[in-house]
Amino acid sequence: MAELTSRLRTVVPLTVVLVGLLLYLSMGGWQQTLLVMLSLPFAVAGSIWLLALLDYNLSTAVWVGLIAVGGVAAQTGTVVVVYLDQAYAEAVKQDRVRTAEDIDAAVLEGTSRCLRPMLMTVATTVFGLMPLLWESGVGADLSARTAAPVVGGLWFCMFLTLLVIPAAYAIWRHSQIKAPGTVRSDA
Repeated sequence: MAELTSRLRTVVPLTVVLVGLLLYLSMGGWQQTLLVMLSLPFAVAGSIWLLALLDYNLSTAVWVGLIAVGGVAAQTGTVVVVYLDQAYAEAVKQDRVRTAEDIDAAVLEGTSRCLRPMLMTVATTVFGLMPLLWESGVGADLSARTAAPVVGGLWFCMFLTLLVIPAAYAIWRHSQIKAPGTVRSDA
């Protein structure tokens, strides 16, 4: 376990930095990248809660599940931010963004559009892995410890991502208001 811990101290931060860099390259800005990365702590918190509820200790299988839930959490965060960006860009293009209330309306529109794709992403992953939690037989102990962080993390992440990322996005866009009645459309 000491060797695993030593490797994880190197691999996990390196992976997070690499994911952040790849998100930056695909999203086109640090603001969107940081918004996507907001979903990771929520996923880890949900994973830890379910692991504690099931009384699982940290093991290699649990770490594999934690790494997997981080990837899916980044995916769901990306879905939310992409839909928010699309709704905001569409509102700016149609000259519907002049006040903070207009920004809030665009964020609400983007959030409502991303609800179905996000629910489908989370539901297919969670419902596909939930039977592993109740499986018995050869390898069931290992597969349950790998699936538990993903199941717990995604349920928690889904709800908090739909609440926190749109709110943070709206705050970011509100900060772009130059003067009353005008909004920058550059970022």
